[in-house]
Amino acid sequence: MGRPFQVEIAESREKLDKNLKQVRTASSKERLQMLYLLKSGQVSSRKELASLLGRDQATITRWRSKIIDFLHK
Repeated sequence: MGRPFQVEIAESREKLDKNLKQVRTASSKERLQMLYLLKSGQVSSRKELASLLGRDQATITRWRSKIIDFLHK
């Protein structure tokens, strides 16, 4: 079993849910969905996220890296 897939998410589930309903682009919605699924505890691994979102695990890892880079700016 691999390392746990962790991202520290400061936003509340409610805020993420609200943003999901307002976002306009599909790519943004997918990334917000990823955060929502992690924050709500529905998934805990990259493999589960990839399966639910219909994306490759490498894509999920790339999104995570971009989120972390953005949060640390």
